Amino acid sequence: MTIQQANQYFAALPDGFADPAQLGALLPASVQQVQFVGVAGTAGKTAVARLLAAILHAQGIRAGVYHAGCEPLAARIRVDGKPVDEALLCRAADALAAHEELPLQAAELVAAAYCFGEAGCTLAVVELPDAGLAAVLPKMPVCAVTAVGPDGVSRSVERLAALAGGVMRKESICVTAPEQPKAVLSELVVAAGKCGCELVVPDPEDITFLEAEQFASRVDYGGYTVPLAFLGRHAAGNAAMAVELALALCRKGVDISDEAILDGIAAVDNRCSIRVLSQRPLVILDACRTPQQASALLRVLNMAKVRHMSAIIGLAEEEGAEAFFSALETGLTPEEQKKDKSTMPGMSDNPFDKVYLVTPTGGDDAMTERLTEKAKFHFELCATLAEAVELAHANTRRGLLVCGSEAAALEAAALLENR
Repeated sequence: MTIQQANQYFAALPDGFADPAQLGALLPASVQQVQFVGVAGTAGKTAVARLLAAILHAQGIRAGVYHAGCEPLAARIRVDGKPVDEALLCRAADALAAHEELPLQAAELVAAAYCFGEAGCTLAVVELPDAGLAAVLPKMPVCAVTAVGPDGVSRSVERLAALAGGVMRKESICVTAPEQPKAVLSELVVAAGKCGCELVVPDPEDITFLEAEQFASRVDYGGYTVPLAFLGRHAAGNAAMAVELALALCRKGVDISDEAILDGIAAVDNRCSIRVLSQRPLVILDACRTPQQASALLRVLNMAKVRHMSAIIGLAEEEGAEAFFSALETGLTPEEQKKDKSTMPGMSDNPFDKVYLVTPTGGDDAMTERLTEKAKFHFELCATLAEAVELAHANTRRGLLVCGSEAAALEAAALLENR
């Protein structure tokens, strides 16, 4: 295959589940030399994986990282901070195509592991949208469960936590996010106890914000003080997880210096997690898609006293839209709204004067109608993201925000760079 054919091959695979026990046979012997760090959870997987991979790179360790996402797979498998060698990915695609077709997530993980083994990686950090696939990875001394919250598929946080706990294994160290909901932490404690895995929880009291400038972040976690490209308390928690993951790897025999931890975290750029493209006008991209992430975004905007922006919501799917709209309006997740309605701000306290909705390309009219019905804002429906960006620019007093999915954030970045 060519690299274009390989990317097309993976993009065409169906969703679904695979038996991890059957996937190991597809991996070359070289994968046995790689130690993996699996990252599961609802929100923050990409940030935590990128932060840890940057720390390993700063230490001079030959490491890989795999991100789940919407870009071509060739851009989401990286070795030593660079896109994977195209010939390696083509070989992985050829090997997979010779066998029975796998579901997308399983095929991507197998391809990433194949590339890391053949590239001679010592360590590899992999995102696991399906934590059950962790069983495919031969060695995983350290793992992570990022923030767990509603995912828009009507599963309870307890169920989501139990599923994320599937990343754990005997004698490994699992680092989870600070300030997990009590029900989530209880499930993770049970999962860790059942499989003999050590659970590490960063102490929120060890996280100190040293700067409160508008859209600037400098954070101290337990003596590790770094500038952070990601904004807000949720992002600081991800940085704390990266520090603890590096320290856990040290306990497992990997040499990582304090300097590498600091340099790695400071070096990571921000692609689409409350990413500020410009200050005047204020232009922000955020791939947030869950109520939890929308609430974090609202907290950052309200702390910065931002008002009179235009918002563009580029949803990729209908599932969970109503809860996402509500959280983006109020700054509270549905669970928080049930607990304390007195704290719900009105529309006058919202940062947005005008909101535009862009539905997925190729979506049917019935789905567009249902999305429109579910929205809590007074907004304008746009056929394309380009149209929404033009309207938002023309009708804003302060700037614009694009959110709702990684695809929307990345497409908006390309559109805005060409203006």
